[in-house]
Amino acid sequence: MVNSTKKCGPYTPDFSEDSSPSRKFARKSHRFDHDTIGMIALDSAGKMAVGTSTNGKNHKIPGRSSDSAIPGCGGFVDESVGGAVATGDGDIMMRFSPAFLAVELMRGGMSPQKAAEVSLNRITTKYPDSYSGAIVAASKDGEYGAACYGIKKFPYSVRDSQQSSKTRVIEVECTGNENL
Repeated sequence: MVNSTKKCGPYTPDFSEDSSPSRKFARKSHRFDHDTIGMIALDSAGKMAVGTSTNGKNHKIPGRSSDSAIPGCGGFVDESVGGAVATGDGDIMMRFSPAFLAVELMRGGMSPQKAAEVSLNRITTKYPDSYSGAIVAASKDGEYGAACYGIKKFPYSVRDSQQSSKTRVIEVECTGNENL
């Protein structure tokens, strides 16, 4: 029986260059690569949406649906509260629905920053050695924050038409990177 506290599922990801025919033309990848793009949009009328895009290149068990496609894992929005998007090892993230949790924590009064941190902590408490990823959250009022784990820094972009017409890139210092 597989010990789920030590590894995620009955498999070991193959990060070698020749592990699939499509990798012959791709750069070599490693466990810290994440390819998810997550977006949270809030318009001037207060309408919100989230969107995610991923190919699950490194972290997906062959044959399973991407975590990005599952509401609450890669993204979640309730426009009466806010939205959140997440990236990381999807096979671990599906056990926690981190985007859903971040939105529910904001519903309970947490700031987007604190909600991202607490949601991420729920994962990293159980998988401190094998998880790396990030969560970005935004409230319906336009407040935002992000948290990351297992990598050095996590960049995310913000564009607020009320403050500036320019897109700003914000880098978050991550936790759990002491051994990097």
